[in-house]
Amino acid sequence: MYNKGKKQGYPYAWLDEVIEVTLNPKKANVSELGIQQLLSIESKFDQELQNVLRNLKSVTFYLFSPKKIKAIVTHFYDSLRLLEQQAMENLAGYDDNQPLAAIGENLVLSLQNTAAALKKRYGKYVIDKFTEDLVTPKQPIVISKILCKLSVDQIGIILKAADDAKLIIASSISVIFRSIVPFLSTENMKNISWNSMRKSTYHIEQIDKDVAIATLEKLILIIKDY
Repeated sequence: MYNKGKKQGYPYAWLDEVIEVTLNPKKANVSELGIQQLLSIESKFDQELQNVLRNLKSVTFYLFSPKKIKAIVTHFYDSLRLLEQQAMENLAGYDDNQPLAAIGENLVLSLQNTAAALKKRYGKYVIDKFTEDLVTPKQPIVISKILCKLSVDQIGIILKAADDAKLIIASSISVIFRSIVPFLSTENMKNISWNSMRKSTYHIEQIDKDVAIATLEKLILIIKDY
């Protein structure tokens, strides 16, 4: 049974160490991590997140006070979202098209999925401070979408080429996608996932390359006529 007076172990101890130190490019030489070590981290990461959810269920099971449940759930949820923020910062610092970047993406998604599961189960106790800091009921932030006639994969190719050519400068291509993609839509997709677009650049299809090239050639002709 949960005892408020009894010292509880930090449920995110291992996850915190991995996100804050082991996979943090500002604190560790992440380029030295081998693929087997990364896969092992990814596997244990999912197990630890499941343990966190089980731990939370066990702690709240014996509580009858909504106030106490809310306090515990809020602690778990806020800690999870802070880890997610750090994992996103880590991801932005990884070299693209490397195993570390792919693993980093998976860890971010795992954290997001766990937060969603926690919020779904304990929704009435969760106050999402991370969302409230950005959006208020009186003055909601509305993102104006710009329709692009290319597909998600084709846009990704052009943005990747712009990054490789240093036409647009950012700390990583992930930052470019995260900054630009939320403002774009296609004829088939209103809300584009920057993660999906980024992953599409790992395996570029020839037909998408051809369309991207034809589009850029068309722009060249238009510019010549100015």
